[in-house]
Amino acid sequence: MENLVILDFGSNSARLAINRISAEGNFKEIKRIKETTRLAEGMGQQNSTKKMLEPKAVERTLNAVRYFIKVYQNYPHSKVCAIATAAVREAENSAFFLRSVKALTGVDVKILSGQDEAYYDYLGVVNSLPLKDCLIVDMGGGSCEIILVRDRKAQHLTCIPYGAISLTERFGAEKVMSAQQLFKFQNFVQEQYQKLEWLKQAHGVPIVLLGGCNRTVARIQKRKLHQNNLEQIHGFKIPRKDFTDVYTDLLGKNRRERKTISGMEQNRADIILGGMTPIVMLLQVLQSSNVVFSESGAREGFMYTFLKQQN
Repeated sequence: MENLVILDFGSNSARLAINRISAEGNFKEIKRIKETTRLAEGMGQQNSTKKMLEPKAVERTLNAVRYFIKVYQNYPHSKVCAIATAAVREAENSAFFLRSVKALTGVDVKILSGQDEAYYDYLGVVNSLPLKDCLIVDMGGGSCEIILVRDRKAQHLTCIPYGAISLTERFGAEKVMSAQQLFKFQNFVQEQYQKLEWLKQAHGVPIVLLGGCNRTVARIQKRKLHQNNLEQIHGFKIPRKDFTDVYTDLLGKNRRERKTISGMEQNRADIILGGMTPIVMLLQVLQSSNVVFSESGAREGFMYTFLKQQN
């Protein structure tokens, strides 16, 4: 095996990551492609006891797979793996999607549980950032993983089954929210945090942020600082106030106005407040002085584990 190909089916995006494997078993990413597929589209509006993948969302994702195949077939001696997260694990009708991916690729998709995803997030962060104590928060499209790290060890791992897409759909955050909608949104998030009694142990520690909405905030802030390397956000650190200032500015803007903000990823303009609101509330509760952005998360953590098992 010279290359490890990962197909990553998230709730908002499907990703292809091709990694060159060294003789020592280390990996270096040599190709990355992202397609916005919104696999979790509509799930935030569905009954919480019965969530379904929408046919159009499945077809968008399968089209991305067809594209990815054309790309990775040009890389010989490759091992292909596939992982899926919240949208697939929560949907009652995911079997058709899984069969379709296998028919196209010959690969069985590994569905990560919420605990798996949180653990892989932890591995991805601690193996790439020199932080001793932190709170890792991965705000995905369909779920949010939270991990407390003390002395570089995971003390608590949890998965909240709500993410940027489902929260946006539930509370109308794609447009300018009314005071009533925002209040209901904040109350809902507060209820989720109150279930995590251990969360107060993270008071004052840096928060490491993963997920597309958070990466978009990093790019917006880099633009404000007149930094042009927008894609180089791994390890980028900003004060809490800068994060909340971006949020405050976005609150008063509709989707069209958000798209005009320098650094904004266009296909996240509708869901960014759905992803940011829980983070802002967490920063306020924990009084964290700063946030650190990470590009390394569950996909990289999965690769660390996979390669270790091969040796």
